Amino acid sequence: MESWEAPKIQYYEAIRPKHPSDEEVLKMYSVAEQKEILKKQEILSVLAYFIGRDFQMPVLLNTPGSGWHWNFKENHVKVDPKDLLEKPMDYLRFVICHEGGHRRVSRTEFIPEEVWNQTGFPFLMNSIEDPRMNNFVADAYPTFEKYMEFAYEHDFELAEKAREEAKEKLGHTPKHIEAGLEYIRQWFYDRKKEPVEISDHLPEDVKDVVLKTLESARDSWWVYPSKEQADDGEDEISRFAESSYRINLEQIWPEFKKLVEEDKKTQGIGELTKDMKGSSGEGVPQNLKDNLTPEELKALEDVIDEAIKKEKEGKKDSPDSYESDEGMSVPINLDTLPESLKAKLKEYLDMLPDEKKKELEERAEKALKGVSEKVSESIGGQFERDKEKTGETSPPEQESASDESEDKSEQDTEKTTAEHMQELKKAVEEYKKKAEKVIERDSTPYDNALEEVIPIISSLENELRQVFVARRGSHWETGYKFGKKIDIKKRIQEKAKGVSVFDSRSWQKRELPQEKDYAISLLVDLSGSMQGEKIRETFKAIVVLAEVLNRLSIKTEILGFNNKIHEYQNFGEKISEDIRGRIGTMLNEVNSDRARYNDDGWALQEASGRLEKQKDVDQRILVVLSDGMPEESGAHGGPEFELSTIVKKVLARHTQRLIGLGIGSGTGHVSRFYPQSIANVSVDQMAESLAELIKDVIEHPQQT
Repeated sequence: MESWEAPKIQYYEAIRPKHPSDEEVLKMYSVAEQKEILKKQEILSVLAYFIGRDFQMPVLLNTPGSGWHWNFKENHVKVDPKDLLEKPMDYLRFVICHEGGHRRVSRTEFIPEEVWNQTGFPFLMNSIEDPRMNNFVADAYPTFEKYMEFAYEHDFELAEKAREEAKEKLGHTPKHIEAGLEYIRQWFYDRKKEPVEISDHLPEDVKDVVLKTLESARDSWWVYPSKEQADDGEDEISRFAESSYRINLEQIWPEFKKLVEEDKKTQGIGELTKDMKGSSGEGVPQNLKDNLTPEELKALEDVIDEAIKKEKEGKKDSPDSYESDEGMSVPINLDTLPESLKAKLKEYLDMLPDEKKKELEERAEKALKGVSEKVSESIGGQFERDKEKTGETSPPEQESASDESEDKSEQDTEKTTAEHMQELKKAVEEYKKKAEKVIERDSTPYDNALEEVIPIISSLENELRQVFVARRGSHWETGYKFGKKIDIKKRIQEKAKGVSVFDSRSWQKRELPQEKDYAISLLVDLSGSMQGEKIRETFKAIVVLAEVLNRLSIKTEILGFNNKIHEYQNFGEKISEDIRGRIGTMLNEVNSDRARYNDDGWALQEASGRLEKQKDVDQRILVVLSDGMPEESGAHGGPEFELSTIVKKVLARHTQRLIGLGIGSGTGHVSRFYPQSIANVSVDQMAESLAELIKDVIEHPQQT
């Protein structure tokens, strides 16, 4: 290991290594690793400031392998240096934005200590608060949503690992942890607008709790301020945070707590069996043996022997790591014990003297809290209250510039308060510029357009959902395992047949149209006449449709044309960063050599043929966006590609709805070619116009 030497790097207040633990952590790494850690720490600090809106919030190094968190009372973010070295930047960016989001809008000062300190309650809060924070960050800063999917796909792998670690530590995976992880899983697929059922691997009582509380969990993680509301100040932020907390406490916790209580009893058995196999243990007590069948006794002694064997093997590798006052540390594998044996162990536990029972309960709670914290850290960070200062009841206040100046003036009388103020102001401005550069560097043309048209996307998505729901009226379809309400008549019939609630197919749904209902093709003119403001505004309109149609699971194809077809999204492809990147290249295509041509007729024929191949759809819609007259290339000239001829062929099929959109003034010729068209669409109204057009064609489907 190379000796540590502080790298020569310009620090900003948020990452200045004034915290002793940072230097201690860095000493664990080589010089090359130190440089990489500090470089990434600086980048991530910029993002934490940008999201958290707190210039003085330090981003510190945590103990390697100890995860990430924002500490509410101390007001600092701790990042895991192990992750900085091992995980990709997209993952790191999202986690730091997530922690910055905690600083921005997470609040716990109104939660009484007696509530917060209940075993399992902080884990419940984290399980709901994490999705709430992700929703805030993704909606307030759309640029960062692209990191979210990558991060949580990765974190689901970590969640599986966390389950195994919990089982290794406790001998079982606590049920309340399973429920909390399921909330996060449900949120993730809810955010992606993908249907998801309760995980099959969950115990029945966990499924029952999740089913009873999932709607409340959804309500809670969608309760957060907009970016503008968060900017308005602390009152708005706290109002939303308290509303979310009230849902968690009043609607989720009563059911969730049942799992925690069951986990305490199970862990009590675990602590009891650890005593049976410790270095000073005497094996299975006689009064317990007397109550067990020979098979149950053998099962218990077998798992105890297996644990003792693991203890001995572990002690050979690390002689000082396995013994404690609470017996040996390797737990009994409780999942392998027969249910009848576990029930008798619980009865035996209840009959113990109060003093011993209290000791085991305290150990059980301690073990459960430790595992809960570890799992929270493993799945992307947590927000926590300082363990030593829980009596504080107000959010962290930023140290004022004047106070800082006065403190420094006592040490350096040559500098005036005004000079310190000026220095601090300059540092803030430099830091803001640095933040802007980081954000700009990570942004793509698609990201920039997306941020501008988010209000249009939200509005159109909501309007189309209302159209779909209204069209279906009060018709509810029965036959689902989960849904919004239950078909009482069918459920009564099922109960008569002995069908359990978990096997029931009596739930009803009023679904949005799925992919089979619509296929929409967008064909965009990318000839040279589209340069400048026309392509920029058309591009924004395409971004609106790409996001909305994909969110609604409508089959979508996005094509561009000049003298060739440019494929941006094909039918059957889900929107992804790769596809968004492809769409972003549309802006430069109008400047290429190919842009001299405008092969409208040939391109329309190609797009229509692709659309016709889409099976199991009720409505096929083809929208052509163009600003100019046809200007065929040599490859696609001739009467067979004349635009009016191709339009007639398409309409003659009676299977497609064809619409022309004339971009900009002087596009009245579009109406001559396309019987159904909108000409002379104002360039600066492109996004709104295309959104309104799509809403209209979906609201008034073509009769076939």
